[in-house]
Amino acid sequence: MKIEEVQTVRALPNGILNISQGSTALARNGLLAIAVLFLLWIFWNAFHAVPSADDFCYGFGAQSRGVFQNVVTEYLTWGGRYTPALLISAFAVSDEVLLHHYYIVPLLILALNFLAARHFLSTAGIKNAAFLLLFFVMLMATFRVRESLFWLAGGATYGVSCALFLALIAEELRIFRGNAALSRKRIAVLSLASVLLASFNETVMLAHIALLFPLVICCFVRKTDRAVACILAAAIIGAVISGAAPGNFLRAATMPQHINVVLAVWSSLKLILVKYVASFLVSLLLVYCFFALVKPRREIAFPARVVFGFSVFLVLALWASIFARTFVLNDLGPERARTIDFMLVNAMAFLIAAHLHARRRPADQQKRKSALAGALFAGVTVLVVAGFIFYPNHTWRPVVEGMTASADLKSLLSARFAAAGQARGKSLEVAGYTHEPKPITFFNEIKASPAEWENVCFARYFGLTEVRLRTKSE
Repeated sequence: MKIEEVQTVRALPNGILNISQGSTALARNGLLAIAVLFLLWIFWNAFHAVPSADDFCYGFGAQSRGVFQNVVTEYLTWGGRYTPALLISAFAVSDEVLLHHYYIVPLLILALNFLAARHFLSTAGIKNAAFLLLFFVMLMATFRVRESLFWLAGGATYGVSCALFLALIAEELRIFRGNAALSRKRIAVLSLASVLLASFNETVMLAHIALLFPLVICCFVRKTDRAVACILAAAIIGAVISGAAPGNFLRAATMPQHINVVLAVWSSLKLILVKYVASFLVSLLLVYCFFALVKPRREIAFPARVVFGFSVFLVLALWASIFARTFVLNDLGPERARTIDFMLVNAMAFLIAAHLHARRRPADQQKRKSALAGALFAGVTVLVVAGFIFYPNHTWRPVVEGMTASADLKSLLSARFAAAGQARGKSLEVAGYTHEPKPITFFNEIKASPAEWENVCFARYFGLTEVRLRTKSE
C-alpha cells in the first residue's frame, strides 16, 4: 500500500471512521439476522414436511420384501442408485417414523450439509462461527429445497449426496494443495466414500469423476500423492456398478432417444454460460462481502495456481454434471439436480473470493474496503426494510402465507393418513389439496384415477384396495 494512501486513510475524520465502522457492524448484524430468519423458516417447514409419491413406493417395498431385498429389487428393476435406495427404504419401512417423524429427513440433511460446509471452510483455516453461518445459509439458499430437502426420495438422492460431495471436494482440495497425508486409512475412507457417492445419482457421479481425473494427472506430473488414483478408481468402480444395473436399461427403454454426444457437449457448455455465470458472480460478490464484514481470523492464503487450477477442476465437474442431463433429456433435467450444480458454483466462488481477500492484507485498506462493504449493505438493508413496509404483498406476506399453507397441508395429510389407516382393506376417496400457490413442502398429489402410480403406491402402503382423489364435481 502506498504511503499517500495510508496518510489519506489516517486523515479521515474520526466521525467518518466511526460512521463507517457503525455501518459495517450494522450490515454484519443485519446479514446474520437474515441468515437466522432464513434458517428459522427452514426449521418451521421441516417440522411440517410430509411424505409423498416415491416415499410410499419404497416404504411398501421395504415392508413387504425387507430393506435389503428391496434395494436389490430396485437395482434389478428400476435403477442403480443403491445408496439412496437403502436410505429411503430404511426410513420408510416404519409407519411410525414415516408418518409421524418425517421432520427427521430435512433436519438430518441440514446437519450433514452444515458439517460438510464447516469441513470445506476448514481447508482455508476458517473456523469463524459467523462466517460459517453465512456461507451455510448461502449454500442452503441455492438448494432446491422443495425436492432436495423436504422430500425424502429427493433429499436422500440429492441432498445427502451434496453434503458428501462437498466433503470430498474439501479433501481433494487439500490433496491438490499438497497438505494432506495420504495414509492407507485415509485413502480407504475416501475410496469408500467415492464408491457410495457414485451410486447417488448420475449428476454427482460424473461430476466427481470429472474433478478427480485432472487431479490425478496433476499428482502424477508432480510425482506426489499418486495414491489419489485409488480414489479415482473407486469412483469409476462405483459408477460401473451403478450404471450396469439391469433396472437402468429397463427404464431407458421407456425414455426418448438421446441426442448426439457432440451436440450434448455443446449444449451443456452453453447452459453453463446462460444459467450459471450470473449466479457465480452473485455468489462471488456475496462471499467477498462476507470476508469484508466478518473478517475471519486464521484464514489461509490460497496461491493463485491453486485457485486457478482447482477452479478449472470445478468447472469441469459442473460441465460433467450438466452433460449427463443434457445428453439424456436435452436440458437441465429435474430441478433437484441443480442442487449439485449450485454447490459447485458456491465452492468455486469461495475459492476465488478467499484468494482476492487474502491479497488485501494492509489493515488500513481492509478498514476502508470493509467500511465500503458495510455502507453498501446498510443501504441494501434500508431498502429491504422499506420494501417490507410499503410492499408487503411482494416481500414478507407470501412467506407468512406459505408457512401457514405448510401447516394446513400437514393437517390435511395427517387426517388423510388416519383415514387410510382405518380403511385398510377397503377403497378410499379423499379430498385434494387445492391451495395456490402450493407451499414449499408440497411435492406431489395422488390423482383422480386409481390406476396412477402415485395412487397405487399410496394404496399398497396403507393396505387399501384403491385410492382416488375426489373431483370437484363430486
